[in-house]
Amino acid sequence: LVYNSTSTCGSKYSPLPSCWSHITKLRPLTDNEPQLMRVDAMSFVILLAAAMRLGVPQERFSLQIVHELHAHAEMKYDCLDFDDLKSHEETRDLDESYLRFALAWVGIKRARAMYRNEEKRTMLPFHRKDDVATQSKSLLQSIEIFAKEQCQYNPDSPVGLWNLGWFTTQVKHNEKQPWAAAVEFYNLMADCCMLADKADDDFYRAEAGVEAAMGLVLGGKPIVGYSVKSGAKVQVLRDFDLTWEACGGSDADGLNMPIGAPTPVAAREAGVKETNRLREKVEPTLLEPGETVIVPHWEVSRVWNFAMKAFSRLEVFDHGQYVYGETIGWEIGEGFLKGKCGPLAPNRYNTCPQVGFKNTRDKGSFPCDFCGTVQSNLQRCARCKKTQYCSRDCQKNAWKTHKRVCVAAN
Repeated sequence: LVYNSTSTCGSKYSPLPSCWSHITKLRPLTDNEPQLMRVDAMSFVILLAAAMRLGVPQERFSLQIVHELHAHAEMKYDCLDFDDLKSHEETRDLDESYLRFALAWVGIKRARAMYRNEEKRTMLPFHRKDDVATQSKSLLQSIEIFAKEQCQYNPDSPVGLWNLGWFTTQVKHNEKQPWAAAVEFYNLMADCCMLADKADDDFYRAEAGVEAAMGLVLGGKPIVGYSVKSGAKVQVLRDFDLTWEACGGSDADGLNMPIGAPTPVAAREAGVKETNRLREKVEPTLLEPGETVIVPHWEVSRVWNFAMKAFSRLEVFDHGQYVYGETIGWEIGEGFLKGKCGPLAPNRYNTCPQVGFKNTRDKGSFPCDFCGTVQSNLQRCARCKKTQYCSRDCQKNAWKTHKRVCVAAN
C-alpha cells in the first residue's frame, strides 16, 4: 500500500512508481514520508472518509491523505475509475465531481486550521516547522487550488467562492496588494451572496453578507473622492482592471467612467484626470494628494441587513456561533455601522476607515462567552481551556456560574 521514496530513489533497476511525480500542483508534506502507490475508487472513498473523521490533533495526517488522493485523482490512473462505484450499493450515489468537491473541502479545512495555528504543524519529532508544505505560503497555495476546484466541480455552490474570498484576505502571505485584495474580495462575496440566495442557504447568506459588508468598509468598491480644478467635489468609481490599451486610447468622453459630480464641467475635469492616469499607467491603488477612499454607507447597511436576516434564522437553532467562527469581518462591519470608526452620515458617503486588508494572519473570530462581543483575540479559561472571554472583567463576572461546570482540561 505504501512506498518509501528513500529506498530506491535514483536506481534504474528499481524504477519509481508512476506516482513518483507525486503532487502535480500541491507539495507533499515532507520529502521522506511514505506515499500511496495505487488507489482504486473504493479505497479513494475509504481514505477520504478517514481524512474527514480524523480529529483535531491529527489534522496534519488528514491533510497528507488529502494531498495523496489529490495526486491520484490528477494523474487519472487506470486503477482509479470512479464509475466502479456504481456497482456497489453503498457508493452508487457517488461520482467523481462529488468526491473531488468533498476532497477539496477537507483539504481546505485542514490547511486553514494549520495556517491559523502554527502549533499544529509540528506533531511529531520528524515534523519540522520549516517543512515547505507546512509554511504559511504553501498552505495558502493549497487552499487556493482546492477552492478553484470546488468552483469547477460544483459551480452552483457558494462554497468555492467563499473559500477563494478567504484566501484573498490573507495578504501577509498571498502576495496581493491590500486594497486590490479588498476589491477582489468584495466581488467574490457579492457573487457568493447571489449563489447562496439561489441555493436558499442561510449559512452562506449570513457569512458572505457579513464579509461583503467588511469588503465595502475596506474600500472594496473603489470610490475615490477629490476636488477638481473648479473646486467642486467629485466621486469616481475606478476600475482596477481597466488599462489604457483596453480602452483603445480613448479620450475622456469615451472612457464611460462612473463619475458623480455636481456640474458637467466638474465631471469633464474628473474625466480628464482619470484619462491621464490611465495614459501614464499610474497604479490604480495609488492615491494622489487630496484623494480619499469613500464608503457608501447605505450600501454597507443594506448588505449587513441581508446577512442579519439569515443570521436571525440560524440563531433559532443556535447555529449563529458557526458564523462567528468562520467570518473575519464581524468586528469591522458592525463597528462601522455603530460609528466606532468615526461619525456616520446615513444615505451618504463616509471616509474609509482602513483601505485594504491589514498584513496580519487570520486566527478566527468568536463571541465572548459572557457579553457576546465578537473578537479575534479572546482568552480561554486557564483551567478548562474551553470558555472564552474578551476581558478579565467578563471572566470575573462569569465565574459565579462557570465554576459549577469548569473542569480541568487534563
